[in-house]
Amino acid sequence: MNIGNVEIRKARPSERGLFEQLWQLYLYDFSEFTNMDLRLDGKYPYFPEFELYWRKWGGNFAYLILADGQIAGFAMVHEFWENEAAYLSQFFVMRKYRRSGVGIRAAKLVFRTKKGRWGLHQLANNFPAQKFWDKVILDLTGAPPLLQQMEEDRRFQMFETK
Repeated sequence: MNIGNVEIRKARPSERGLFEQLWQLYLYDFSEFTNMDLRLDGKYPYFPEFELYWRKWGGNFAYLILADGQIAGFAMVHEFWENEAAYLSQFFVMRKYRRSGVGIRAAKLVFRTKKGRWGLHQLANNFPAQKFWDKVILDLTGAPPLLQQMEEDRRFQMFETK
């Protein structure tokens, strides 16, 4: 697939329903690694953290990822986190756009929204995500992460953008 333009933009409050739909697709994809089941109503469980992105205060941002003007995924960022770092808490690219460069280009756009330290994590058993983020961090910074450590079932990484 040849994608010419990749962009991100902050989600509007009116797009919350769209994000809830995308969130269900995200959890479906993620269920391969989490073993999460659907509720009886056919939806994945609601996560209270999702609420943080729709408040008018707080430094939490939801971004839509667009590929040639089409919705391709989302990113969710905590602007203020530990060690004065921003944190990419969730990142999702729809299957149609994977392996096309959309994810790497979108991730770099997200990281360019704020200079300085960033953190992110992947599930310990999600090896494709680990490989993806290793490549993104190396491409973006020219170096391996400043910090990489395993905590329970997650691999945390911290790096710095300039």
